[in-house]
Amino acid sequence: MDDIMVTTEGVDKLLLGLSPNKAAGPDEISPRVLKELHHEIAPVLTHIYSLSLNTGIVPEDFKKAIVAPVFKKGSKAKPSNYRPISLTCIASKLLEHIVVSNLMSFFDENKILSQYQHGFRSGHSCETQLLNFTKEIFENLKTGQQTDVVVMDFSKAFDKVDHMRLIYKLQNLGVSPQLASWIKSFLSNRSQKVAVEGHFSSELPVLSGVPQGSVLGPCLFLVYINDLPDLVKCKTRMFADDTICYMSIDSINDSISLQKDLQELEKWEKTWSMEFNPDKCEILRITRKKAPLIYPYKLHNIELKSTSQSKYLGVTISSDMNWSKHINNITTKATSTLRFIQRNVKTSNKQVKTAAYNTYVRPQLEYCSSIWHPWQKSLSHSLEKVQRSAARYVMADYDYTSSVTKMLQILDWQTLHQRRLHSSLIFFYKIINQKVAVDSYHLIPTRNLNYNPSQFHSNYYNNSFFPRTIKLWNSLPLSVKSSPSLELFTARLVVVTV
Repeated sequence: MDDIMVTTEGVDKLLLGLSPNKAAGPDEISPRVLKELHHEIAPVLTHIYSLSLNTGIVPEDFKKAIVAPVFKKGSKAKPSNYRPISLTCIASKLLEHIVVSNLMSFFDENKILSQYQHGFRSGHSCETQLLNFTKEIFENLKTGQQTDVVVMDFSKAFDKVDHMRLIYKLQNLGVSPQLASWIKSFLSNRSQKVAVEGHFSSELPVLSGVPQGSVLGPCLFLVYINDLPDLVKCKTRMFADDTICYMSIDSINDSISLQKDLQELEKWEKTWSMEFNPDKCEILRITRKKAPLIYPYKLHNIELKSTSQSKYLGVTISSDMNWSKHINNITTKATSTLRFIQRNVKTSNKQVKTAAYNTYVRPQLEYCSSIWHPWQKSLSHSLEKVQRSAARYVMADYDYTSSVTKMLQILDWQTLHQRRLHSSLIFFYKIINQKVAVDSYHLIPTRNLNYNPSQFHSNYYNNSFFPRTIKLWNSLPLSVKSSPSLELFTARLVVVTV
């Protein structure tokens, strides 16, 4: 990897892109100040950044952090149920951004990062990972196969990264000695203090781990666990530390092979000072067989619990790949959020209420919807019911004789069903134009840009993403399908009824 060159023009551009509303770091220098004085500050920061990278020494102020504990789940009395987010100074984040940009370019050009890692990477997302995963599962179901999925749980993954082992991996991947020395300095002699409700703990040294909340931390973590999929025969998919391992099960030998893979992962975690939490790992057997093959998988000699549904990347995956449980979960949560808004946002301003709905409620109903779009009318109705309640709230009309359909027309709200169709088509456009990391080798277009949707007797398979979306795509006018850019495709799609 070549040494990193820092330019005044590049630093000036980063300063101009700062959000003035972000919090200042431990140095208490506001991003607004840095942005307003970008022309004067850029040359100074360029000199500091260049000197830091050339000498391999990170300024001491750049290595201080204020940790904000963010609650995850479980008992609020347990510190282990909080995620530590590090708040560092803005000047440090800009330098980290420069380093990450160069590192990721080097990794991408040389295809270094695992294709099964979709976290913190351009063109990769929860949606791309879920689509690749569910596509394989539906194809297994189509042929009557059982798929055993191990939902893994790392214990404090980011905090357990060993600095010396990380540097070793970076050097083996071809990172320049100069940059490896700088990263070693970045990770060494760090200190942090915890902030809770305006009160601060005493400052303590950070002995291991990569700082969560930093720009560079996630990139370094990807490097640290990059070799994990290469050690096992089963398929492994990762989104940062969210990891699943799965294998098609035709006989007891397949289950034994998956168990051996779990043993290989045990060796890996010992070698690299990581740790899986067997109490939180789960086995999900995805099949429609009446008598599935049951095997007692173990991790650290603890039998992993079996479940009929498990949440992966925010989507509830059921053992029969029916999305009813997921839709029930999100409609319940979205309804609760809408009720909270109704109680607390008491205004006659329709724009304010619409903004509250669009910001806090609708995203819950549409997150990764291209993956779980329901074909059953009852499930689709459950989703629309939440939006119809929101329309009554925005219009302040709860009269049972009033037409909600007319309210939706006045508000110019598309149905959620229509929005999901458009979202799926936009995602498909990105796939065939290789803008996202989804396997598209099986998609062979004809001259008029049509595709062949495979057919099967199962409604679940025929209504999964590719068969369902290909039919929609083929129904589009050629002028829309041949759009030269995503922006133009999206604009043309708005006026098309699908």
